[in-house]
Amino acid sequence: MNKLKQHKLFLLGSNEAVDALAKKDCATILAVSDSHGRPEILKTILKRFSSQADALAFLGDGCADLVHILNNLDSNEDLQTSLPPVIAMVHGNGDESVFDVDFFPSEDLNVRTLKAPAAITFFVAGKNVLVTHGHMFGVYYGTAGLENHAKTSESKLILYGHSHVADISENNGITFINPGSCSLPRQGLPPSIAEIKIHFTGEIECTFYEIKASLSEGIKFVPFSPLMRRW
Repeated sequence: MNKLKQHKLFLLGSNEAVDALAKKDCATILAVSDSHGRPEILKTILKRFSSQADALAFLGDGCADLVHILNNLDSNEDLQTSLPPVIAMVHGNGDESVFDVDFFPSEDLNVRTLKAPAAITFFVAGKNVLVTHGHMFGVYYGTAGLENHAKTSESKLILYGHSHVADISENNGITFINPGSCSLPRQGLPPSIAEIKIHFTGEIECTFYEIKASLSEGIKFVPFSPLMRRW
């Protein structure tokens, strides 16, 4: 459950939850990006994965979708109680950076706005994690811009979106993960998300899930390898 209080690092969650996330032996991040006005897809993802995630990283271009869900948690008790205790939300090139909300993210009850910065860094199971949309770092052309920024922030894991292409790579000790777009994928890939397990020992495990929809079976989440499916 998330207290929906905005932390000094712009994370959404209590100070205790943020501190506990940093110290975990193993923690799971649900990474979602680029919902582009499809809150129903994002809501379905959260219903399926929230209860097993220690943190949600929303990587931009669809922040209003997540805010819509947060504003309506009172009408969905199951999601309200299962929402990850820490949420990192960054704005993309198609997002605003400040959102009016129906809850109180600050101790000041006169403040009912939620900020979505361009980047957030925080610790997960002892590892410094950077989340950003990627449009400011030229991710259409590779991860060099992200890597240069990571050297400044000393991040060892970078989660980003923008390209709508699911991908995982490693360079100079830094792991880069793009979960793809949950609504508008490119390069022949399906709509997707990523579930990332971080071990305090340094190991990172990533599972990509294809979002499959059919009239007979509804929405299913099926593990897949983006490297095997790309054009």
